[in-house]
Amino acid sequence: MDIIKAEFVVTTPMFLGAASAGANKQPECADGIRGASVKGALRATYRALNWSRIRNSATDDTQALHQLHAEEAAIFGSAVKDKKGGQAQFLLRVHDGEATPQKELTNKNDALEYLLGMGLFHFRNGMLRDHLPVETTFKLELALKPSLSKAQKQQLQETLLFWGLTGGLGSRARKGFGSVSITSLERLGKKIDLPTTVQEYKAKLQSLVGTDLVDGLAPLTAFSNQTRMQISGIDKDVFRLLKSHGRQMALYRGYGRNGRVLGEAAEQNFRGDHAWAYALNQRQADTNYLPARAVFGLPHSYFLSGASFNLSVEAATGRRASPLFAHLHRLPDGQHLLLHTLYTGQFLPDQVAVNVDSRAQKYTLNNLDNRVDWSVLDTFLQRFKPSTEDVIYG
Repeated sequence: MDIIKAEFVVTTPMFLGAASAGANKQPECADGIRGASVKGALRATYRALNWSRIRNSATDDTQALHQLHAEEAAIFGSAVKDKKGGQAQFLLRVHDGEATPQKELTNKNDALEYLLGMGLFHFRNGMLRDHLPVETTFKLELALKPSLSKAQKQQLQETLLFWGLTGGLGSRARKGFGSVSITSLERLGKKIDLPTTVQEYKAKLQSLVGTDLVDGLAPLTAFSNQTRMQISGIDKDVFRLLKSHGRQMALYRGYGRNGRVLGEAAEQNFRGDHAWAYALNQRQADTNYLPARAVFGLPHSYFLSGASFNLSVEAATGRRASPLFAHLHRLPDGQHLLLHTLYTGQFLPDQVAVNVDSRAQKYTLNNLDNRVDWSVLDTFLQRFKPSTEDVIYG
């Protein structure tokens, strides 16, 4: 049987939920890395890599989405409906390391606390969830069924490799937590070379993504000619890189308390958002206003300490995950890379509204793609002062 084997190391703390539920729910991370979680991450990676290929030969986005779904289901399986659908065309086995889940982060500081956010960290109670620590290792084994074509097998191999170079698992994975780094890959017993230097890493990503990227905004998280990917830092110390990401995010986005953010003078880059929030509290807000920071993802919440006032900007569907991904990758020599990928695309489907909700004033916005300011994220990425050589796409 055609078998792909891969080994990985966890490069940043990984926050996983338990598979159990109800009264018998086990502690967080007690179930370890689960095949269902990995398969979900691989599905998302497959879509990202294959959208441009399919869209370039389709008449419109709708046709391309149907084709992408069909090709994905042919490899990864789909739910059975009307006697259609079925299992994945490969068997996935996860072999965990023996790492013990931990509660405290030994390298934590205020920048990491900012990235952890609500649900993982509380300023009074500290860490709220266990995590799998850095250096945790695990192995994956994919047994490919004969029903897969040669092209499908190659797509699956490339999907696994790309995820091992750019991906992660668990809560806050888009913020850099739960990053994984592939350390070994073989198929049919033959070793496959992995990048060992920064230049090889960049070249491998370009090879896997390709250059024939579709024009326009993708209606899902996928590569197009609007995608930006850059290496934003290199350091032996992975926590120093993760803290750099968190620090820049806090300084850029935060308005500050008493004029300070993380102990530094607040930049207050989004004064318009701040003024709008206070106007909302006074029932005087512009009901056509979308906060500039909404592009970081929804829901987008405010707590105005001076007014003891809460408000939320939320999609009617509940969530629009951030289009900005941070990944911390380890090279064989121990160097770590901070990789940022910005999937500029359709922010929300046209029919999905965004609700601005506070106790004082409420309103609804539609057709957000005419309102979202993607330059907010471009400006954030420029804070890492990328050179031409650092930019992989975009």
